[in-house]
Amino acid sequence: MSLLIVKDLTYQIAEKRLYQQANFSLHHGEHLGVTGENGVGKSTLLKLLRSELLPDQGEILWQPDIMIGYLDQHTTFDPELTIFQFLSSAFEALFEAEKVLNNLYAQMATDTSSAVLNRAAELQSLLEKEQFYSLNYRIEQIAAGLGIDVLGMASKMGSLSGGQRHKVMLAKLLLQQPEVLLLDEPTNFLDTAHVEWLAYFLANYAGAFLVVSHDISFLDSIANGICDIDYQQIKKYKGHYSKAMSQKEQERLQLQSQYDAQQRQIQKLENYIAKNGAGVNAKIANGRKKQLAKIDRIEINQQKQIYSFTFKHSPLNAQTVIVSRKLGIGYTYSLLPDLNLYIQRGEKIAVAGFNGVGKSTLLKSLIGEIPLLSGQLDIAKSIKWGYFAQELYWPYPESTPVQVVSSANTTLTNKTARKYLAEFGVAGSKAVQPIHTLSGGEQTKVKLCCLAVEETNVLVLDEPTTHLDIEMKQALKEALICYPGTVILVSHEREFIQGWPDRVIDISCKALV
Repeated sequence: MSLLIVKDLTYQIAEKRLYQQANFSLHHGEHLGVTGENGVGKSTLLKLLRSELLPDQGEILWQPDIMIGYLDQHTTFDPELTIFQFLSSAFEALFEAEKVLNNLYAQMATDTSSAVLNRAAELQSLLEKEQFYSLNYRIEQIAAGLGIDVLGMASKMGSLSGGQRHKVMLAKLLLQQPEVLLLDEPTNFLDTAHVEWLAYFLANYAGAFLVVSHDISFLDSIANGICDIDYQQIKKYKGHYSKAMSQKEQERLQLQSQYDAQQRQIQKLENYIAKNGAGVNAKIANGRKKQLAKIDRIEINQQKQIYSFTFKHSPLNAQTVIVSRKLGIGYTYSLLPDLNLYIQRGEKIAVAGFNGVGKSTLLKSLIGEIPLLSGQLDIAKSIKWGYFAQELYWPYPESTPVQVVSSANTTLTNKTARKYLAEFGVAGSKAVQPIHTLSGGEQTKVKLCCLAVEETNVLVLDEPTTHLDIEMKQALKEALICYPGTVILVSHEREFIQGWPDRVIDISCKALV
């Protein structure tokens, strides 16, 4: 019996139809990656599956009484709870059972009836079966795996950043071990070591899951199947991502061949009808018309958009761009030992280090967004920064992408702004709808477009690939390689930064590689 059956799912947002009578199922033990270009409806699918949204048509049928776990970023919690207390709440039912058991043991001093003894035995058996007495060890294991332990298990939830809370809520979800996990970009806010730990955990997960991710190596590590959303349909493939995409390409080529053959047949019939519509062959031509009308025409999807863009560059005369001596960075206290940096014009630098070490803080310190705690920072004159912040934040969320890009470069006309946005895959009605209604990937593309229309000579990018589809990541990599200026980049995606940066600065150990 399937855990989940989706039948004839149809759903539309504004003028865009995401699914048209789409079907798929989820079975016991299936580890499915959910893939597709930005804006096709991957995150929306998870919202529909957990009834946060309702389908326009069709059915979503879950097996009764099944435990479904998902990350809810809007979960309310007591800010005074420590991280350890919050994670322990994953076992609230077991702690309650222990409380009842202790009361029963106390009751046995005066009541040794079979009902009391049997109930105590049942609860004791339950706690042992659920490995209650090793809960602390399990909590510590997962906290270490996701890098939460470095935050301090006694730290209060209210003191955590958004990214840190994301990790703690993910840890609680993994501790609960639901029968089905629904995860949307779970590697956000994780560094490479913790992504690898999560991949191992999920690959060995006893339950089923659906995971939305654009990280190919991560999907290849965890998935035994792929749900690919494309052209309003959901197609399930067996095997990891690379195998699924190979099969998808073979199907596309086969359909293209059938389409081409049918088009030749249609053209042949239409030519005959045009030449012989009247005269001695008119009767035969009418027969060809009937034959033409009976053809079940193959519909073929348009070719995928190929992204190609560049970042505008303003020349910089100075050879040395940034020099720091005994740099202390942080908010109230220094996060790291003193940093000494030396970055030259045109260098491509990747900044590495475990999550929470201060990579984002370093970038904000370099551009002057937060003040230095100590040390000296010398930057070249005439630097024109281009900064990509990790967070998807818009001061005016009702603004359209055209308005946002136009504000980044006030010399642009609406027509030119739309042209630039189209290069990033934000075209048509998407360019003029409120930006907060776009998918995370589409919003990221708008942010990158804003950088592309500015004249810069130093690009500072904090996790720019989060939410981006595969094709867009490749285009971004090529644009950064071709950019004549300096690039300072933070990314947890090993594949994205492989092979092209001139140097990797690991600030967690102050080593230059």
